[in-house]
Amino acid sequence: MENKENYRKKMQEQLDWWKEELKKLKKQAETAGTEAVKSLPDQIKILEQKIKEGSAKLKELVDTNEEAFEALREGFGSAWEALSSGFSEARSKFKWEKEKD
Repeated sequence: MENKENYRKKMQEQLDWWKEELKKLKKQAETAGTEAVKSLPDQIKILEQKIKEGSAKLKELVDTNEEAFEALREGFGSAWEALSSGFSEARSKFKWEKEKD
């Protein structure tokens, strides 16, 4: 079983990686064809919201004691899966739109 600090570090690293990926996606959207640019802003907004939610969950984790940590851990798993799925979906949609151009 992971302790709270190790889990927090792992989640922070993942959140930082997703932020960097979002920056790359935004840059690609700026240089992409017309169709991709039209469809990506909605996906980007969704991803930004998911990152905010992940950040809030991470802050919640930092503010908890060890006992509450175990209860929050399940919620983290769900939030992280949703964020990961969101990035995968946005990337695949972007690639599909880019290939059409």
